[in-house]
Amino acid sequence: MGGFFGFLWNQLFFKPKPLEASISLEGKTILITGANFGLGLETARELAARKPSRLIFGVRDVKKGEAAKELIQKTSPTVEIDVWTLDYNSYDSLVNFASRVATVDHLDYALLNAGIKMMEYQVSDGGHETNVRINHLGTSLLSLLLLPTLQTSAKVTGKPCHLTIVSSEGHFWVPFHERTAPKILARMNEKETFGTAMQRYYTSKLLNVLWTRELASKVNDKQVRINTVNPGFCYSGLHRHESTGVIKIVLWLFGWTTEQGGHCLADALIEHDDSHGEYLSLQRTMRPSDFVASEEGKAVQKRIWKETIALLKEEAPSARIPTFDD
Repeated sequence: MGGFFGFLWNQLFFKPKPLEASISLEGKTILITGANFGLGLETARELAARKPSRLIFGVRDVKKGEAAKELIQKTSPTVEIDVWTLDYNSYDSLVNFASRVATVDHLDYALLNAGIKMMEYQVSDGGHETNVRINHLGTSLLSLLLLPTLQTSAKVTGKPCHLTIVSSEGHFWVPFHERTAPKILARMNEKETFGTAMQRYYTSKLLNVLWTRELASKVNDKQVRINTVNPGFCYSGLHRHESTGVIKIVLWLFGWTTEQGGHCLADALIEHDDSHGEYLSLQRTMRPSDFVASEEGKAVQKRIWKETIALLKEEAPSARIPTFDD
C-alpha cells in the first residue's frame, strides 16, 4: 500500500461497495461538509437512503447546496436536510457554523469532506498558502469546534459519535521537507516550498492524517471515534484547477466514479466502530505511510498539533478551542 503500482492495482481491481442494505440510520443526525457536489453529494445520497432523521450540509455556495438537497429529497423525501453556509477560508464562518451546529438536539456523525486542490501557489486572505489554510487550518479548527457537540451528543445518546476527516493516499508520496523547519506551518507559507504538480495538496492531506491521529489521542473513544479516510482517486470537482489535461487521462484510465468514492466515505463514517485514530482506505483499516508511523513522524505530529493550536488561538480569538491534557 502506498506505492505507485499498488495504487494503480487498487484503482483497477478494488471495487468499493455501498453500505449494507440492512443498515438503518433512523433517528441519526449527520453533518457533511462540501455536500453540494462530488464525493460529498454522493455520500449524502447514500446516507439519506438509510433514512436518518436529519442531514446538515455545510457548503460555501448555498444555492448549490439547495440544489443538492432537492436532488436527494427526490429519492429520500422523508429526510430533513438543512443547508448552512460554511467557508473554510473564514474563521468567522467556521465559528458561526459550529455555533449553529451546537443548537441541534444531537449530532451522531460528522464528515469533514470539504477541501481544495490548488495546483499553483496562492496565498489566502489570512496570508497562508491556500491548500494549507483550507485543508489543514480550516479542517482542524472545525474539528475542534465540533468536538464539544459530539461529546455532549454521546452523553445524550449513550453511544459514541463519529468524526471522520477526508485525507488522501497521496500522503504516502510527498517528501515533506518542511518538517525540519523551526516552524513548519510558517515555512509552508513560503513560495519556494510549494513544490510541483500535486505535492502541496498531498502535503496538506498528510497534515490531515497527522492532525487526526493526534486529536484522537486526546479524545476518549467511548465518546467520539475519530478517523481519517482515503476516498480513492475519483472523478470529482476537486480536480477543477488542473489545467494540463494529464489528470483527465489518468482519471479515464484508472479513476473511480464519485459514487464509488462516496461508498468509501460512507463506510468510513458509519462502520469501523472499533477504530480510533486510524487511517481507513479500501474500506478497511490500513497502516499509514512509513513516515507517519515512524518515531520522527510521531514527533512531527506533536509539533504540528502545537503549532496549529497556537496559530488558531492567535488568528481566531473568538473560537472556543477545547483544552486538552498534554
